[in-house]
Amino acid sequence: MSDSHPTTTPPLRPSRRRRRVHTWQVIVLWLVCMAPLSFWGLPSSQIDPLLFGNDEPWDADRYNAEADLQARRERVGGADTDLDPLEVTDRIVNLTEDEAARAAILRRYRLFSRQPDEMITFMALQRMNPRGFDFDPQLYQYGGGYIYLIGAALGVSSLLGLTTITGDVGVYLAQPELFARFYLVARLVTLIFGALTLVATIKLARRAAGRAAGWIAFFFVAACPVFITGVLEAKPHLPSVCLLLWAILSALDYQANGRRRDAIRMGLLVGYAFGLVLTGLAGILLWPLMFFARRHDARRMLRHLALAGGLALAVYIITNPYIPYNLLFHADVFSGNIENSTAMYSIGRIPEGLARVGQLLLESCGPGVLAGGFIALIWLCHRWPRQIVLAIAPGLAMLVLCVAIGANKPAEFARFLLLPTILFAIATAALTATLAGHRLGWGIVVTILALAVMRTPAYVHSFYADAHFQHESRHRAALYLREHTRPSDVIGVVQVPAPYAVPPLDFAHRTIHLLPPNDITRGECGNLPPWLVLTADDATIHRDAWWHTHYHLTQRFAAEPLQLSRITWANKPVFIYRRVE
Repeated sequence: MSDSHPTTTPPLRPSRRRRRVHTWQVIVLWLVCMAPLSFWGLPSSQIDPLLFGNDEPWDADRYNAEADLQARRERVGGADTDLDPLEVTDRIVNLTEDEAARAAILRRYRLFSRQPDEMITFMALQRMNPRGFDFDPQLYQYGGGYIYLIGAALGVSSLLGLTTITGDVGVYLAQPELFARFYLVARLVTLIFGALTLVATIKLARRAAGRAAGWIAFFFVAACPVFITGVLEAKPHLPSVCLLLWAILSALDYQANGRRRDAIRMGLLVGYAFGLVLTGLAGILLWPLMFFARRHDARRMLRHLALAGGLALAVYIITNPYIPYNLLFHADVFSGNIENSTAMYSIGRIPEGLARVGQLLLESCGPGVLAGGFIALIWLCHRWPRQIVLAIAPGLAMLVLCVAIGANKPAEFARFLLLPTILFAIATAALTATLAGHRLGWGIVVTILALAVMRTPAYVHSFYADAHFQHESRHRAALYLREHTRPSDVIGVVQVPAPYAVPPLDFAHRTIHLLPPNDITRGECGNLPPWLVLTADDATIHRDAWWHTHYHLTQRFAAEPLQLSRITWANKPVFIYRRVE
C-alpha cells in the first residue's frame, strides 16, 4: 500500500506485519504439542505390583546397588559396557537363581527407561568423581559436549528444585519417579535442539525458494518419523545434526560474503557438533568444499578457514579433554571404549547396507519426500551447483557411512540418517514451493501427498500410548502373563530383562530362563520353559530362530503392520509364545 495515500487504508484493517505468522510462534506451539510425549517410557512405581507380586517393593538395601556402582567407578573400560556380560551360546541360563541375580534385573526396571541408550549418559556421569577431579566419562562415542551438557542441565534443574541429586542410589530405587525426572530434563535438552533444528530448516529452505518453502519444509521435517523419534529421546544425535545445519548456514554465509565471523561461527558449530557425538565429524567436509568453490581471495580464505579449523579442534578438545589424554597416557582406557563401539559398527557388505539404508529412509521420511528430495537436489544442483554441493556434503557423507555399516541394522539405526532426511525434506519443500508458484493447486496436492504417505500418525500414537502407560504394549503383555500363567510357570526370554526388552514380570519371585542364540543340545529340549516372551520390531524378526519350531504364537501386543513405528522404542510390539507340547 502506498504511503502517499494513508487515508485509503481502512482504520480497523490489521497491518501486514501483524497478520504474518512469526517463526518463533510456530516453534513455541510445536514445543507445547511435543512436550507431553516426552513422558514416554519412564521409570515408575506404577509397575510395582507386576515386579513384586503381592509383596511390598524391596527395601533399597536388598538391591546391592552400592557395590555395583563402586565396581563401575573402579573398572577400566567404556561406561556403557556390561559389568558381567553373559557369554552363553548353547544352553539355557537361569537368570533368577539367587537374590543377587534378581536384584540386578529389578535395578534396571527401577532406573532404566524404555530407550536402551538413554541410561548410558547417566552411567557416564555417575562414574565421575568431581571431588577427586576426575571428570572422565569413559564414554567417547557420546562426546563430552553432550555428557557435560546433560550434567549441567541436571545441576541447574536441581538448583531450581526440579530434580533431586544425591549419591544415595537407594533414594531412586525406592522412588523411581525421582530418577525419571533426569530423563525428562535430558529429553527437554533434545527438544530445545529440535526447535533450533526446525528454525535452521526454515532458513535453509527460504534461501532456496522463498518464504513458502520454509513453511513447507517445517511441516515436512516436523512430520518425519525419524525426527519425531529423535526429539523425544535423550541422545546426542539430533543436537549434533542441529549444529551441523547451522554450520551449513554459516558456510553459505561465508561463501556469499567472505566475512571472517561467518567462518568462525562455522568452526565453533562443527567443533561442538563433533564434540556431541562422533558422527558430527561429517561437518569437516565444509572446509575443502568451501575452498574449491571459493569466490574470494584464496590467501585470505585460507587464513579464515585455518582459523575456523583451529577453533573447531579447540572446541572438540575442550569438550572431550580425556580423549587425547587417554590416547597418549592411558591407551587401555581409550581402546576399551572404542572397541565397544567398533564391535557394533563394522564396515562391509555394501549391497546389503545399501538396501537397508533405502528401507530406513523410506521409514524415516516416506516415499514422497525421499523421491522428491532426489529430484529436487538434481534440480537445485543445476541452478546453484556451488551452494547446493556445499549444503548437502555432510548429509552425503552420513549416507555413505550408513551404507558402509548398515547391513542388517535394526530400525533404530535410522538415527544416523537424520541429517540426510532433513536435507531431503528441505529440497522437496523448495521444489514444491516453486511448483506452487507456477501452479498453486499442484503445489498443494504434492505437499498433502508427501505428508499423507509418511507414517507420522503411527509414531505419534506410539509415543502417546507409551506416555499414558496403561495402554503401552509391554504393560499389557505383563498383565496378560500375570492372568494366564501360574506363579510356578517358568517364563523364557531371548533378551536380558530390561524395560525396553521384556515386559515387567514378577522378577522378585518368578523363575526366568534365558534361551541362547544358538540351538541347544537335544538333552536340553525338555527344559524349554512353557512360556516365551520377547520384544521385536515385528513378527518376522525371529521367524528363523532355532526355538521357533518349539513354540507357537499365543498373543501379540502390537499395532497392525501398517501402523508399526519401527524406529522408536515406544510401544514396541511384544510377542508371547507357548511351548508346543
